[in-house]
Amino acid sequence: MPQLIAMVIVVVGAMIYMFQTFGGTGDKIEGIAQKTSIITEINNIRNGVQLAVRAGDITNDGTTTTTLRNLAELGYFADQINNEINDNNVAGNGNTQDNAYSAISFGGEDNPGMIINLVTDNTADTADNISNRPGLRVRLLGELQNNVAFLESQIASDLEAIASIDRTTTDGTPVVLDGNGNVPAANRPADVTVPAGTAAGTAADNLDDGIFTIYFKDMPANVEQN
Repeated sequence: MPQLIAMVIVVVGAMIYMFQTFGGTGDKIEGIAQKTSIITEINNIRNGVQLAVRAGDITNDGTTTTTLRNLAELGYFADQINNEINDNNVAGNGNTQDNAYSAISFGGEDNPGMIINLVTDNTADTADNISNRPGLRVRLLGELQNNVAFLESQIASDLEAIASIDRTTTDGTPVVLDGNGNVPAANRPADVTVPAGTAAGTAADNLDDGIFTIYFKDMPANVEQN
């Protein structure tokens, strides 16, 4: 009986927490489920891009820029994802057809709720930056539109230890990463934890629009720039 009472207390407490923090248990549970699927989709693309950049198959030399479709044609992703990228014909902000994955978990290209683009930079590297590390631009829309502020904040928090995220981007323009793989302070909100010696973030705009670019710190900095 004491164990049963303790279990009831834990469950009721969790339900109260979810209601208070997100306006209701159903919405909270749905948001967490969506976040989990979003991170899974991001990791599906991340893994393929990691393999491609290690193999030297990603280029941005100012003339030739590798796209997700180029990587899909080389088979870097799961078959269903390769097919989705190759078939993509949806236009829209940041969704340039040949450089877009319309996530299968959220409507695919027919009714996209999540779009991922490959972001690369041809800024010459120096001792203070590693901008030949590719990023993944994520745009949440469609069925996810009502939850974008919660989802962007939660995803940024979950990935904080392994990535630096440009929360201010709207069009996927790459940023110059510092030597630790961090995006500039102006692209990070002030409440994001940064390593000692790194300037705290100062961004105040576009932090909850559901558009952000992720630079994973274990992503090789090997984009061909010359």
